Amino acid sequence: MENLFGRLLRTRMGKAGIKESELAEFLSYDATYISKWINGSKLPSARNAQRICSQIAEFFASRENDGKDRNVLQRQIASELFSAWKSDSSYFSFQGYSNYQMSFTDSRQTLVELTGAALQQAVNREGRTVEMAATFDIFRLYGGEFKRLVQSLHDSGVSNVRLKMALNTEHMAEDYSYVTNILNTIGRLDYIEMTIVCQKAGQPRILLINDLLCLQILWNDGVNFAAAFSMEPRVIESFSQMCEQILETAPQLLEPAQPENLKRTNAQLDSYSDQRQWLFFNEPPAMLFPDDIMDSMIREADDEEYASYLMKLKNVFSKRTRKSHIDLVFFSSMLNQYLSDGKVNVGNVSHQLTGEQTRRHLAYLSRVMTENPDFNVWLIRDTVRLNEELRQMPSIFLDSYALSIENSKITSNSNFHISMDSRMRDGFQHFFEKILTMPSCIRLTAEDLLRYL
Repeated sequence: MENLFGRLLRTRMGKAGIKESELAEFLSYDATYISKWINGSKLPSARNAQRICSQIAEFFASRENDGKDRNVLQRQIASELFSAWKSDSSYFSFQGYSNYQMSFTDSRQTLVELTGAALQQAVNREGRTVEMAATFDIFRLYGGEFKRLVQSLHDSGVSNVRLKMALNTEHMAEDYSYVTNILNTIGRLDYIEMTIVCQKAGQPRILLINDLLCLQILWNDGVNFAAAFSMEPRVIESFSQMCEQILETAPQLLEPAQPENLKRTNAQLDSYSDQRQWLFFNEPPAMLFPDDIMDSMIREADDEEYASYLMKLKNVFSKRTRKSHIDLVFFSSMLNQYLSDGKVNVGNVSHQLTGEQTRRHLAYLSRVMTENPDFNVWLIRDTVRLNEELRQMPSIFLDSYALSIENSKITSNSNFHISMDSRMRDGFQHFFEKILTMPSCIRLTAEDLLRYL
């Protein structure tokens, strides 16, 4: 155990010149409690922790004299102590699941709690980076609890998540929960590298979380459940090698992609060149700019590589995209924001357009709609009550051959995922077509779009 609370308490006591007996007397506690807090064998109870941290901070602030405002210092000390207590409490909770080299559970609820505790411990210990790998279908086993786990990671402020998992694609086209789980996981986290492979029958079903936990599903028939797990480093290392081999040799369904690689391989250009496209922008629609706006972006490019990419994109937009069969979907609030601030990301580079340029961009989209009856623009009216999952979704780009997912929303980043697997692509196409049937999703005419100007 790291004993953050005990070490911090000892440091603060030394700085304030306070003895264990003095602190015990102030809190009306036996001195043995203070000793146990310091050596890490005990922690204040969850019920009393915040109150005790505040009282200790009040006592320390009254004895320290470093020129700070007393109330400010008291709040600072209380916050530091409570944060350390939460970290140590999480560790105690996590370790409480096992006292042996290998433990057993027949409860799915325990599995979820154990996973949550391990993820929280990973956030506390590993510099806000979480690595999770599973050779089985997490979405199906965890059900709705997986979304709650992802939300807890988001709430913890985790900066980087690497998730590798296997997926059962048998019912993906009919079961939208697979697509929504993927989109929810990518959309709710600031940065994630999600790799999904095809689950193989007969392979060991293993779960790993950093170097903290390994788990194997022994039995799961929908009614009965059993799993063995361990927190011992040697056991985790053995399971890690097995898990890595299974995931590395399985067919890939979805993988992370760096923006530089997308440009280098012309993946984005190929998508915009395709005759049939489905596009959901959870950001301003960064496509089909008039030639003069593209020329302005090219002149302002920071390097020749990006300028070359924009010149290719300009050519694709004018000669292919505008003639394609396209369903383009975006939010009404995003459209209004774009008209207001002119911020748009093109090729993962942020651009600031003038008000006149944004209006000409939308006017050009309207003209394309008039000239090409297969160019359809759909607007989701998010001023009405809307499913929160849809608001959190990243942008989706589908063509006849590939799926791309981009989580940039308002600011550009490198959070891209791509799939060339037909099962994955088809599942997302069916989900996309479901979006078009929502009551809040309305097909615009060319004249409707002009009214926003």
